[in-house]
Parts: sequence; C-alpha cells; structure tokens
Amino acid sequence: MSAGSPLIRLVDFIDEIVSGGKKQRQNSMVVALYSVMIFVIGYIWHHHSDKDFSFILTVSQMLQTFAFFLLLHKIRVKKSVAGISSKTLQIYVLVFMFRLSSTMVKNGYLPVDSTGDWVYQGADIASLMLVFQVLFFTHKRYKDTYQSELDTLPMMNLVPAAFLAGVCLHGNLNHSPLFDKAWAIGMWLDTVAMLPQLWMLVAKGGEVEALTANYIGMTFISKAFAWFFWYTGYPELAPANGGFNMVGGIIMTAHSLQLLFSADFMYHYFQWQASNGCAAGCGSTSDNMVLPVSQMMDI
Repeated sequence: MSAGSPLIRLVDFIDEIVSGGKKQRQNSMVVALYSVMIFVIGYIWHHHSDKDFSFILTVSQMLQTFAFFLLLHKIRVKKSVAGISSKTLQIYVLVFMFRLSSTMVKNGYLPVDSTGDWVYQGADIASLMLVFQVLFFTHKRYKDTYQSELDTLPMMNLVPAAFLAGVCLHGNLNHSPLFDKAWAIGMWLDTVAMLPQLWMLVAKGGEVEALTANYIGMTFISKAFAWFFWYTGYPELAPANGGFNMVGGIIMTAHSLQLLFSADFMYHYFQWQASNGCAAGCGSTSDNMVLPVSQMMDI
C-alpha cells in the first residue's frame, strides 16, 4: 500500500497519539474536540430534546457552530488566516442576524421539538460570536496573513440578489410578511455565503490548507443535515388545499444550492489533495504534500 494512502495516514495519525510522537498533543486535541462535539449533541438529544426527527435541524446548526469553532481554534494554533475569505464571513454575519431576527420571536421555521425553544437559536448566536472573532483575527491580529488579493468575488453582486430573492421568494410559516421575509433573506444569504470562499479556493488552484479543511468538512455535513430535514418535511409544507407547494419548493431550491456549493468545495478539496497525494506517493518528499485524512485531522 502506498505511503500516501489515506488509510496509512490515518494509522500514522493514531500512532502519533499512542507512541507519543511530536504531533501527539495536536492529534489528541483533534480527538478531544470531536469527542466533545459528539458528547454535547448526545447530551442535548437525551436531556433537552423531545427525541423528535426535527432535532436533525438543530444538529445542523450545532455542526455549523462547531465548524466555526474549529476554524477559530486553527487560527489560534497557526497564527494565520491564509485561505480564509473575509467576504464569506461578512455574509455569514448577515445570515445569522436575519435568521435570528425571525427565530427569536417566531417559530414557523424552527424545529418542533423543545430544542427549537433555545438550543437552535443559541447555536446561531454562538456562531455569530465566533464569526466576529474570526473577522477580528482576519483584519486586526493576523491581517498580514490575509490573502486579500484572492478574496475578490464582488459581494455587491451577491448580497442585493439574496435580499431581492428573500423579499420576492419566501414562505408564510411565520404568518407574518416581515418575519417571513427576514428568515428568507437569511436563507438566501446563506445560499451565497460560501461563494467567496469557493472563488478563493479556485483562485488558489484548488489548494486548501489545513487551516480550513475541518471548517469546510463540517460545513458540508451541516448543509447535508439541513437538506435532509427539509427534504423529509417537504410534503408537510404543501398547502392544505392540495395546491402547488411553493414554500417547499423555495426552501428546497435554496438548500439544494447550499448543498451543491458545499459539495463543490469538497470536490475541489479532494481533487487537489489527490493530485498532491499522487506526487507525494510517487517519490516527492515535500512537507506540504498531505492527504485528505491527515490534513482533515491535523490541527
């Protein structure tokens, strides 16, 4: 089996912990962080939920919070924000503000179990605070490492389009035009939020540094959970009179695009890693050439 094999990399990752290698502390921290995430989700499921299917939507938000936490942790460890799109983070600020303006006062788009009373909103509030912290590091503490020359996707073409879509294409689950539009604006902003990061990834030739690998992976899983929730609940969004399911169609379109963009991230990421892995397996000794498993796990 090639030395560049993902399985071999995973074995090496575990061996660093067991044998007390130079990366023991880093690798142990990875295991600890993911263990805490699983414990917290399990604890909330057991003690603070109704064990209803809608808990999946809460898990989606918690995974997104965890993604931003991993990103912030990585920045603190590496003291660098290279590869991170500030424009994506700025759009996420708007996402959480608009979504919270709806979910803090209305329950039309919340999980129906008890986690919709506070856990779901708490995850969004925590995500907002983490994004503010990452933006601080990006533009203040580690601004010298910010690759602004690559973060060039025109936001002014994205944000107004998302606002317009939210105003014109929204549901009525809140039974309030104002709060329905606020939630929809947040949803459409969430749909385009990762595009500046994807643009930056393509501009770098598909290169994804270890700094952003966990963030991208967790974001993709979060979007997959949210898509599955709305896909399963699609029939319930149909009008009682049996007419066209406009609300379900709008929500599924937005979440399908979110999942598609996240999947495109993963495609570019693994494509770049595969090419580097081949180079490493074919005799290259460059320290910069690492495979998906090691880079996703190495914090």
